[in-house]
Amino acid sequence: MQKSEDISFQLSVFQFSVFSGLMATIHIARNQQTLGSFGEEEVREGIRTGRFLAADLVWREGMESWKPLGEMAPQWGLETPPPLLNSASEISPPLEVLNDGHEPAWEEREKLGFFPTISQTVSAVLMRPAETFASLKKEGGLLNPLLYFVILSTAAFTVSVFYQMVAYSVNPSGVAPQFQSVPKGTVMVVMLGMIFISPALYVLSSFITSGIIHLLLKLFGGANRPFETTFRVICYAQASAAVFNFLPLCGGLMAILWGIYALVIGLKAAHGTQAWRTALAVLFPWILCCGLGFFIMAIGIAQLAQMHH
Repeated sequence: MQKSEDISFQLSVFQFSVFSGLMATIHIARNQQTLGSFGEEEVREGIRTGRFLAADLVWREGMESWKPLGEMAPQWGLETPPPLLNSASEISPPLEVLNDGHEPAWEEREKLGFFPTISQTVSAVLMRPAETFASLKKEGGLLNPLLYFVILSTAAFTVSVFYQMVAYSVNPSGVAPQFQSVPKGTVMVVMLGMIFISPALYVLSSFITSGIIHLLLKLFGGANRPFETTFRVICYAQASAAVFNFLPLCGGLMAILWGIYALVIGLKAAHGTQAWRTALAVLFPWILCCGLGFFIMAIGIAQLAQMHH
């Protein structure tokens, strides 16, 4: 019962985080240059301190064009900035205004250091996915995100295998029945071997996953940028969420849920599209697999029922 309540609580937090991430991001530009993407509380504070001006142009999901902050702030329940000193012409929300991103920190590791940039990138992706991926460098090659993905995913997988080895040492009967007759040393060697081949498998999976999701984004009309952008979002989102595997017991579930959350938000922000399109692209393979599983189960039950007649 306690485990069920914990899972329900995690799902509730996940759903609230997705809703908040989808609705709160506000893009702000001044003199045709982006100032960044901010949550409502950040904008509220920026208005109070004078960081944001009434003449600044703002845009968020659902708006057809950029509009002055002084015009939109009252509609969003924010404090009204000082009166406009000059009028700001409306512009349609072109992607190029948001192109010159500075995220993630990982790609500045030569200046900031290896471990600090990993910590900063994980924190930014997991805690501020909308702002982080809106400021993502949409281009910059595949090597940096791939390296980040392989390093963190392999590290998380290694820790996960270590937990399994400890559990197997304590209770060998807890493994799958087909492995119970295998010598203990052989099982350990197989587990270690999986760690050594995992980097190659992660390289392969990154391209396959990115290719499938980018194809689905195109199918659902959400691919406003090339494959490279999708690849970069997937690598940074999935690798950052993989750190939850460092937690025993519930870590795997949290990694899956937070990974989906970061992907939906990240692809939406990076491609400048609607959330439902990215959600469909990310969840469609899961829905398809679950549907196929239920279909196979239904056939099996029907055959068993027919055998008893």
